[in-house]
Formats: sequence, C-alpha cells, structure tokens
Amino acid sequence: MAFSVKIGDSEVVALRDGHHPLNWGWHFPEVGGEQEECLLNFGGFLVITGSTVTLVDTGWGPYAGPPGGLDRDCNLLEEMASVGIGPGDVDLVAMTHLHPDHIGWNLILEDRVRPRFTKARYLVPRADWEHYKALPEKHPNIVQQAMPLEDLGVLELIEDGHAVTSSLKAVAMPGHTPGHTGFLLDAGCFLLGDLAHHPHVLEETGWIQRFDWNPELAVESRERVFEQVERDGTLVGLGHFPYPSLGHVIKNEGRRQWKPL
Repeated sequence: MAFSVKIGDSEVVALRDGHHPLNWGWHFPEVGGEQEECLLNFGGFLVITGSTVTLVDTGWGPYAGPPGGLDRDCNLLEEMASVGIGPGDVDLVAMTHLHPDHIGWNLILEDRVRPRFTKARYLVPRADWEHYKALPEKHPNIVQQAMPLEDLGVLELIEDGHAVTSSLKAVAMPGHTPGHTGFLLDAGCFLLGDLAHHPHVLEETGWIQRFDWNPELAVESRERVFEQVERDGTLVGLGHFPYPSLGHVIKNEGRRQWKPL
C-alpha cells in the first residue's frame, strides 16, 4: 500500500512508478562515480483535501523509461488504487515540470489520444510549456504526453503563486527547467519536484545535475528553498529520493541532512 501522511485537513500520498540504479557519473558529471550505490526513485504524489484530489507529477508511465530500463514492483496507477483513488477521481494534475519522467501517465495513446485522468485539468508551468513547445526536438514522452494537452482542451498554464486549490499553491523554483515549480500545502508540506535527486545535494547544493537547464539558477533555487524548509521545519517531498520520498531537511553537526519519515 502506498505511504500516506495526514497534514492538517489534507492527506499526502507518496506514489512509486519504478526505480533504477543511480549512475553518479552520468547524473552528476562533475562529481564522478565514486559514491555509494543507491536507487533513483520515480513517482509522484497525491494531495487529497476534502473531495478534491490533486495528482502532482505522473512518473514515466507505460510507454517510456530511463536509459537502462525501469525496474517496477508497482506502478503509479496501482499505488493510487491502493488508497482507493482511480484515474477518474483525479480533479487536477499538477506538473512540477515537463521532463519525461514526470508526465508519462498523462494520456492514453491507444485507439485515440485522450486524457487518462478523465475529469482533470492539467496544470503546466507556463515557462516550461513555452520552452518545450518551441524546441524542434523533444523526448517522445514530451511529444506524446504533454504537447497534445492543448488540443485536447485540458491544459491550464500556471505561474508563480497560482492557487491550485484553496490550500495548495504553486511556487516557482526555476533552474532545473525554465518553469520548474514546487507545490506548497499551507498545512505544512512542500512538494519540490526535481530540486534535488539525492539527499547528498541538500548539503552539496552546487552539484550540477545533467539535466539542469540553467545550473546557476538551479543552485540559487536549491540554496534558497532548502534554507527555508530547514528553518521552518516543513515536511518536504522529493520524488527521486528513496521511497517514501517524504521527510525533513535538518542540520546535524553543521551539515544539512535528510531525515525521512
């Protein structure tokens, strides 16, 4: 069963969509490969407040995967079902950014292209939409799982401060992508997308991940947000961290560390 935690009047559910070994030298070329072996998680989160269900990111999905393949003992839809949520129950799909491992369950491609989450509006950071729409070459998941949203009439472009619901708002943290966005639940949970891919980066904010679009801006966002959540004691969700990908950023002997739930 998917891991969940009650936060005020909301429930936050961590969803797995598979994993594969973290190749340090590939993800962090400047750091190299001399780090401990670990798994890179892929997934998303549900935020359930009253009768409103928001899905934050949709994983790799059924049509694509990372280099070297994806190991699965469950997928995102199965994880949702384990807490009684089906695709038709989702009201909002909020994307932190448009990388292919965050959008893969958006649409059904068989027979005709259509939304998998049938009643949902799909919220996409405007800066990411404009950036990826203009790119002449895109990953197949972006072509198939993001670009059709506009013609299907389910796309809503959002910017910093957008009220997803009365208790969940978008917070811009650009750098990993132009529109990279976190989602802050006012009861005290901050879903941070790809602000970091491994707990080491909480302390080593200068480590540049291969897909950081603007490294300088990515470092600036990491330093600002990690300082904030450490100071405030906010529960955070980082979907690539070891499952359940929820925890706190703390200081221990002068170094910033991850304290998982």
